Amino acid sequence: MNWIRIEEAGEYKEKLTVLVQPQEISCIDAVPMVSGTVKSHKPIIAHISGDELDAALFFTSYGRIIPVLGPQFLFRQEDVNYVSKLAGNAVFLPTSVSGKSEAVDMFLDRFSCGQRKQVVEHYIMELEPGKFKAPEVPASQKIRILRGTKRQLLPLFPLQKTYERQEVLLNPDSQDTIETFRWLKSILTREICFYAKRGFRYVSKANTNARGFDHIQIGGVFTVKRFRHQGYALHTVAELCRHILEEEHKIPSLFVRSNNGDAVKLYKGLGFEIKDTTKTVYLD
Repeated sequence: MNWIRIEEAGEYKEKLTVLVQPQEISCIDAVPMVSGTVKSHKPIIAHISGDELDAALFFTSYGRIIPVLGPQFLFRQEDVNYVSKLAGNAVFLPTSVSGKSEAVDMFLDRFSCGQRKQVVEHYIMELEPGKFKAPEVPASQKIRILRGTKRQLLPLFPLQKTYERQEVLLNPDSQDTIETFRWLKSILTREICFYAKRGFRYVSKANTNARGFDHIQIGGVFTVKRFRHQGYALHTVAELCRHILEEEHKIPSLFVRSNNGDAVKLYKGLGFEIKDTTKTVYLD
């Protein structure tokens, strides 16, 4: 048996980094578990081949499994027994499985994790240094792009609430308003957020939501419906990208639904390129 249970990255940190770093834009939620920046109470189940790790299953605190597989790794049927002994019911009772499309499909082909409620497919897009196409704000447009802090918690809350209902939650009626408020407060405290104003009205926002070794992931992009297609999202995301590139010295990356043609066009206009596909399978 070449499967092991890792409670903390510890002595395996370097080997886990070698596995995760080349594909971190597809599994960036796993990076804190490798780097140790966030202490996880969930194990990492990893496969050793020779002196290297060529596969790892990351179990998040919110019930998601992230399979990260090396280019030559293939799940065998006997791996199911080994992994289940190390992970217990956690491997059969996740809320979702997420990662590179091929890794998710391979994992779900071997492990029976319940009925699929929804499958969401995304393009993984990346903005390489030197390819950023910063848009100019026409003099006729009164667009103000500002950095968000906790002082903007209340005015930005309606945007965050609507964003979650429309883009995140499978069942919008299950939204916990208090949890949304706490999450936005966390974003404005720990992450980078920019927003657009038209007069006194907050009309668009974008923020970071995860940090990798080389990348910072953008998420939470939302514009009030009546102000869409007027450049607010474009300039808000552009200012966030500028900050990531020039101040953080990292590479901006993001997920965008593969059927969202308008968003893909917007990001390509800034210089983003599609690098791969990712999949999240929500389970019952």
